[in-house]
Amino acid sequence: MNLLLLLLGLRLWSAPTATSCFTRVFVAISAFSVEMQLVTWLGVGSLRTLVLLNVAVAGVLWFAWPPVPETDATARARAFAGPSLLAALPLAALVLALNIYLPLEAADPYHLDKVAHIETTGTLTYAPQGDQKTNILNPTYELLLADLRQIPAAGPGLVRVHGVLSLLLYLLTLACVREMLGARDNWVWALLLAVPVLFNQLVLLKNDLLVAMPGLAVLAWVVTRAGTAPWREVAWAAWLAGLTTAIKPTSLPIVVVFAAAIAIHRRADWRPYAAAAGGGLLGLAVAGLGFTLFENLRVYGGLMPVQDISGRNIGVAAVATSVFRFGISLVDLGLVTRVMWPGRGGWGGTFGLPLIWAVAVLVLRPTRDARVTLLAAGACFLMFGAAFPDANLAHRLVLGPGLLLIGVAAHTVSHDETRHAWLRPAAVAVLVLSAAQILRSAVEYVRR
Repeated sequence: MNLLLLLLGLRLWSAPTATSCFTRVFVAISAFSVEMQLVTWLGVGSLRTLVLLNVAVAGVLWFAWPPVPETDATARARAFAGPSLLAALPLAALVLALNIYLPLEAADPYHLDKVAHIETTGTLTYAPQGDQKTNILNPTYELLLADLRQIPAAGPGLVRVHGVLSLLLYLLTLACVREMLGARDNWVWALLLAVPVLFNQLVLLKNDLLVAMPGLAVLAWVVTRAGTAPWREVAWAAWLAGLTTAIKPTSLPIVVVFAAAIAIHRRADWRPYAAAAGGGLLGLAVAGLGFTLFENLRVYGGLMPVQDISGRNIGVAAVATSVFRFGISLVDLGLVTRVMWPGRGGWGGTFGLPLIWAVAVLVLRPTRDARVTLLAAGACFLMFGAAFPDANLAHRLVLGPGLLLIGVAAHTVSHDETRHAWLRPAAVAVLVLSAAQILRSAVEYVRR
């Protein structure tokens, strides 16, 4: 309810560009997160009484954001209503059917436990008798779910169809990425809707897709704007990088890639460095990293006391093994690593054929954007694989870099049709086979 009020106040529908609309969504999320941190620490108010404050805030914002001219609104609507939106309709229908038919289920039970605790207490305070894992992880995702449930009459139903809402935000993210790439929307972008691991995020409650969307925007910015953007844009990208890392520290490789891009491109000017530092710290703060670490230290005496969460590869042999497994998992469609190394990790899924097709496109058509994309995504993959023992079954944790590869490849193929013409028919085959894999996953969900 609070987030809805903030979005209304920001006139989400009047944003002149997809990037502006995307930014307003995460500004609202950031503001709401800060409000709840203050409510918890000050001991004043609750999730429900905060609505009164946000009615007033929305009223102020409403007059601060003038409506967009009708002609601009029409042009923006045409930009959103492209082939990829039409391709999303079958996926949305499938996700809606599964969300309604299946019981509301989280990939990890602590998500729903934390939602229930936030609803009960109205704050982000830790549950005295709660499981450590439920308490110590960043609460942003669960806070949004708890707030969604507060919408009168419609709240519980909206939480139940969470996958459709996530898909809408994902489509907005793709529009933002296309805008940065200067890409036209065409059928090839439908490959970004046929990624098997993405489908799992839409069926089960899990925070990985929420984390991936700002991460994807940051990486697209690195590819297209890092060398020329003014300092305000640098701060914007740094804020998103900090936000995604605060919600899920496994996104730290994105921050490293972002920082490296600034260091490479902007060595002669101090302003981008100051903007990056300020924006990054702001993102970490508004998403509650400081809040989480302080509360963990206060309650449990450690920043991250649960070892199965903070486990890392130790030693050269463990790092090499993990990178090797992760590298295989990117191309084996989940058929090799699970058999050769059983018992690794938890639930998950793979990027599947769209990623293999994308890497082939970017290698065969080495444009400037293609080379930077391969370097940026490859660096994220390498750091992730080196750090985490379960990397080979956790593609969901690197959705941002994987989706970047597919998006830039889709733009490359649609922009240049003169070389390697077979790549477009190959994209059709990949789309059909991946859609079949998603349908098979849907059947398996129903049969469980």
